[in-house]
Formats: sequence, C-alpha cells, structure tokens
Amino acid sequence: MVIENGVDRRELGYYSTPEFIARFMTDSMLAINPNGKYALDPCVGKEEMIKDFYHQNIDIDGIDIYNHGDYYYCNFIQGDFINFYKECKSNLLFDQKINLKYDYVIANPPYNCHELDYIRTNKRNLNLLFGNIGVHNMYSMFISAIIDSAKEGALISIISSDSFLTTRMHNPLRDQILKNCSIHYLILCPTDLFWDQKADVRTCILILQKGTNFQKSVRVLNRPKNRNELQLKLEHRSFISTELDTIINISANDDFEFVVDIPVEVQSLFSSPRIGETFKCITGISTGQDARFISKEKKEGFEIPFYKNPGTRKFYCEQDGFLTNDYLRYDKEIKNFMVRNKSYMLKEGITCSSMGVSFGACYLPAGSTYGVNANIFCNQADIWWLLSYLNSSLVTYIVRGILCRSNMITSGYVSKIPIIELDNVTKNLLEKIAKDAYGKRMSPKENSVTINLIDKIIFEKLGFTEEIEDEIIDFAANLKSRV
Repeated sequence: MVIENGVDRRELGYYSTPEFIARFMTDSMLAINPNGKYALDPCVGKEEMIKDFYHQNIDIDGIDIYNHGDYYYCNFIQGDFINFYKECKSNLLFDQKINLKYDYVIANPPYNCHELDYIRTNKRNLNLLFGNIGVHNMYSMFISAIIDSAKEGALISIISSDSFLTTRMHNPLRDQILKNCSIHYLILCPTDLFWDQKADVRTCILILQKGTNFQKSVRVLNRPKNRNELQLKLEHRSFISTELDTIINISANDDFEFVVDIPVEVQSLFSSPRIGETFKCITGISTGQDARFISKEKKEGFEIPFYKNPGTRKFYCEQDGFLTNDYLRYDKEIKNFMVRNKSYMLKEGITCSSMGVSFGACYLPAGSTYGVNANIFCNQADIWWLLSYLNSSLVTYIVRGILCRSNMITSGYVSKIPIIELDNVTKNLLEKIAKDAYGKRMSPKENSVTINLIDKIIFEKLGFTEEIEDEIIDFAANLKSRV
C-alpha cells in the first residue's frame, strides 16, 4: 500500500482526511471559540486539515515524522509528536502541566496498530510515558498526549479509529477524556469513508474542550450508511442533542463505554445481573501452533473435538478441528501451550463467536474442548433458553452496538451481557426453540425465522416500543454498516 515517493502507507499510518470532514471539524471549533490565535496539527500530513484555519489568519504549527513536500499553511516541524510530548513532560517540575499555547488542536492520528516496529522498539519508554493509558496503538497515544498537553479551554478535534470508544483496554483513555475534557461532538463515521484509500476502518469524530466546566449538551450522530449521507448530515448539522450521561454506558467493574444514540430502555438493562455474575464465562486452550496440535480431520492421536469460533453460526456448529489427545501433557511441557480452566474441559456448555463482525452462540457438546473464545458453563436446565437469548437480535445489539466495536469479542465482553428477567414459561419456550434449531442444524441463512421468533418473545417481555424494536432488528440485520 504505497503512496507517493515510495512511502508505505501502513508504516506511516497516514490516510488523507476528506475535505468536508476537515471543514466540519474546523468550523465546529471556530463556532465554539471564534477568537483563537494558534492551532496545532501534530500529524499534519499534507496539510488537508488546516486550510480553513489558515484562511482565518490563525498561526498554525504542523508536526509530522515525514516531510511530504512543500508546506503552505503551517510552520512545518519535521519530527515525532510523541517525542515532542516526552520532552515537554521531562521539563516539568512537580505538579506542573504542559499547557501548550494552542487554542485549537486538530488531528487525524496515525492508524497503526501494536505490530509497529516503533512501538515494539520503544515499548519500555512508551510504557513509562503513558502509564496506565497503555501503548496499544498509535492513535490512542496521540489522543492521550494531545489531551494532556492542551491548555485549559483549548479545543481538540480528532478523527480516529473508534475502537477506543468501547474496547476494554481503552477504558483508562475514556476515563482521561471524561476527567479532563468537555465533549461537544461524538460522531460515528460510515465504514466506506476511507475506502478510496483502501482502508477499511471504523472511525469517529470527537470534538473536545480541555476542562470539564465547558460541558453542555453533546451533539451525536449514529453511523450513517455511507460517505454521501455523512456529508449531508454534517452540512445540515443533523445531530441529536443529548446529555453527557446518555453517551456513557456503565457496564461492569467500573468499565464503561461511549455509546451513540442507544435507547435509554436498552441502557437500563445493564442494571440487571450479567452473564459473568450468573454463570461461568471463560476461555480455554491456546496452542501457540494450531497447525501442529489441531487436526482438521479426526485421526489417531487427534480425537477430541475443538471449538474456537462459531463466527456467523448460531445454535449448531461443527467442531473447528480435533485437538491432540495429549493436550494436558503439552500444557506442562510447552511454554506457549496453555490450558486454562482445566476443570471445565469436556463439559457441556455454550461456545461463542470470537472474531468477526457477527456474534453467535452454539451448543458445546460434552466431551469437547475450546479455544480462547468465550465459553459459558451453567446448569443443564439453563443451557438452551440461554442459547436462544444469546442469539437474539437484542444481544447482538448489546454486544456489537454497545460493548465492543472491535472485531475481537473476548470473554470479558460476553461476561458483561445483561440477563433480562424471564419467567419459567418463557424460558421453556426459548429452550424449545433452541433445541429445535440445534436439531435441524440450521445454517446462518436458514435461521432468520428462528431469530424472529426469539425476538418477538423477548421484545414482548421487555415492552419495547415498535421504534426501538425496529432499530434493534435493523442493526442486527446490517451489522457491516452499523457496527
């Protein structure tokens, strides 16, 4: 993925910001504070984000690790913003703060992931610099550094991968935002926004102001279907105005997620008991080398069914392979062969999706083993109704619309799913449906009628309005564009 001058886009993490996005970000900040004098773009790229600041006679500094050519709008500094931040921190005394002079900070942080050589090479120093925020990827470090170095009242506008809105590892970053900033805008962008640059990334626009005393209502926008719809929404300022509390979902153990346009009736379900509080929700075996220890076919020495990701499948799925019979021996002998929760191996339960956009749950037969996906163990009387509930559109909405916007659904997320209160008659109905679906070995294309029946039962119990029901069903049916 090479851009001009033979530069690998994946290494820089640079993706050019569409003009209408940059204009909205700039105009929104200028509307909040029209009197600022100084602006900073800490990853300035080709200056596409700062043109409108320039035309307002604002003095702009631009930092970038790579010199893309002539710079017309900013005072260009070739360098690493993270190193600049580190130097600023090292010069502080006691409880001093950085307080950079800038009235506006605008950024499209690099989209690199944790595999970057930069992070691996500098991990020790980065860990010292970012403390509990973590060094999971470049954009989260940029966001944290920008907030920490901004002065009181400074406006911060960022377009970034939106995984930090929900992912558990980014809970400290969300905490930093809430404790140090007022939130003015939270906008989810469509998945096709950067397709013309061959980037398939879910992004959001976040406009903040340093200091919590500036907080008023928050303007939010749920993910539009496509780029053209987003442009129209931004141009016409078609937002929902809401209170800060409505975009924060308290899910469990002081974790919380930033959510957009989620009905209060759905958020209120999180006051119910959770999967992890009621049942055992755990991971299992990581072999470190699946090709060696898992056979696609059952054969001598490889006879134990192994489940690791139902993916789009619901109720019934074939095993993903057959684990070596000697898995407990290898757990003792091989360092990166790990068998977790040994006492639950070979027990009957439920196995859940781990990777991908879809979320599904399948029956886990007795005598099976499982991978690092989420697996639920409970009394036999609870398995089947719970299986129906987990495959409902409501749970898909909860998992993918609230708890996790990344493609990896770990046991930590599944354990936070609220369990709605159901009477025995309803549980018996759901049990019958799940057993019927399992017995028919339905494919994902065949189970829509079954899911609709489950949805009808659950919606009736919850008393949702038709509008909320339609939103949940539409979300579950169009995950690729809605997550």
